Amino acid sequence: MTRILKTLLMCLAAGWAALSLAGGPAGAEVGNANKVTCMYPVWVGFGPVHLANELGYFKEEGIEVEEILDDDMPNAMAAMERGDIDCYLRTVGEYQGLGRRKETQGIIIGTIDLSTGGDGWAADQSIKSVCDLKGKTIAVEPNLPARLILQMALKKDCNLSIKDTTLADIAAADAIGIFSDPKVAAVGTYEPVLSQVVAAHKERGAHVLVSSKDQKDLILDIIMAHTGELKGNPDKYVKFLRAIYKAVDYFNANQEAAIPIIAKQFSITADDFKATLPNFRYTPLAEAKDFIGPADKEGRVYEIFNEAMDLNLEFGSSDVKLNPEDHIDRSIINKLP
Repeated sequence: MTRILKTLLMCLAAGWAALSLAGGPAGAEVGNANKVTCMYPVWVGFGPVHLANELGYFKEEGIEVEEILDDDMPNAMAAMERGDIDCYLRTVGEYQGLGRRKETQGIIIGTIDLSTGGDGWAADQSIKSVCDLKGKTIAVEPNLPARLILQMALKKDCNLSIKDTTLADIAAADAIGIFSDPKVAAVGTYEPVLSQVVAAHKERGAHVLVSSKDQKDLILDIIMAHTGELKGNPDKYVKFLRAIYKAVDYFNANQEAAIPIIAKQFSITADDFKATLPNFRYTPLAEAKDFIGPADKEGRVYEIFNEAMDLNLEFGSSDVKLNPEDHIDRSIINKLP
């Protein structure tokens, strides 16, 4: 997926985490009961927020939603701690990073989209399966979903760890150039870069080795609410979710009308948007409820949380084991009919 983090993400993350641990959460005050300030990266999977805004669904609910596009996750998490934003969208795996603790602001209240091939790995012709990567040089941007996908595949298919490879850190957008080096057996990235790597390196027999479509539900984007704000103004998040899932329904029924609206928000053409459709899908309310679970039962997202947690701990992008019950709130989505 198009989640281009800054080159110094890990350093910034460490600094933010240190400040958070030293001084504790910023303790932002509860804000406006009728406004949601929502930040999300440049990825069309988050389009229903903008679609709901443009179609007037938030206004119908009596709330105002301010959208902020920002790919910098440490910046967003710091903003959440300060109380500058009260909504953020990322994957389950990304949610767990950056020194998160039980007390860190932000809790999962819903889902918005699922990667079905938009994240993955391109390899040369000598690599027939992920097991062939043992001892080989591979390259990926550490905190993107592609890294989790390979970890899971190595674990399931070969009982291997990503540490059994020689791992190089790159910017995912540079994958095409990086794969020009014959020493690099595989690169992890997102679409459309993934397909571009394959097309640009036919001489190496480049092919998609593994992608999010091979790892059921692992790359799931969630809706995160500011924990303190959720406690103070839960009703506005009920309204927020209702409008989003209404927008998902609209998209599924009216793609030709909806696609240009979302495409414009992300500065791409409608045709570019259409090209991404095989690689993700929005989660309508019924599916989102299944992921989160009913009020009296944990949903699939709890399993996904634990799967991603183990992989993040193994890699070192998380340093404390988090329990999903401390980071998922089922109450809001289950107020929707």
